[in-house]
Amino acid sequence: MGKDVFMAHLRYNDAQVQILDNARFCQKTDAINRRVNAVYFRGLGMTLLEAARLANVSVNTVRKFAAAFESEGLAAVIADAREGPPSALDPHAEVIKADFSAHPPGSLAQAADRIAELTGVRRQATQVRIFMRGLGIAPRRLSPIPGKADPMRQADFKKTSWILC
Repeated sequence: MGKDVFMAHLRYNDAQVQILDNARFCQKTDAINRRVNAVYFRGLGMTLLEAARLANVSVNTVRKFAAAFESEGLAAVIADAREGPPSALDPHAEVIKADFSAHPPGSLAQAADRIAELTGVRRQATQVRIFMRGLGIAPRRLSPIPGKADPMRQADFKKTSWILC
């Protein structure tokens, strides 16, 4: 631990503290609310340890997001970095949805093949399933159609195969 852990040298001006105070409890996840609280407490002049304890985050989180707030502002603190990069299929979503609405695929393998034909982007079944759910398209539940029963054969089967006790 460096000596900055115990020193309260980081302070923000009143406008910055007011911005943090307004944003403390209105974020979309609790983790982001805790980050904003940590930076807010740090801006009030608390040490890293105090701010981390009150916000229920690690000291490194306080240090990282306080530095991000100083350099990039509140947007860097409230950014949700857990989202991955956009899918290569996103630009083609409307075309795929229209095609699947007109001609629903019978299986995920057929859906993957049709997506590859339409867009040139090949994906495995799991990624196709996730993409289709994102579009609001549920996979079709297919089952075999039962064969027609022959009453004469059934009666014959009952007479010859069943053993009565």
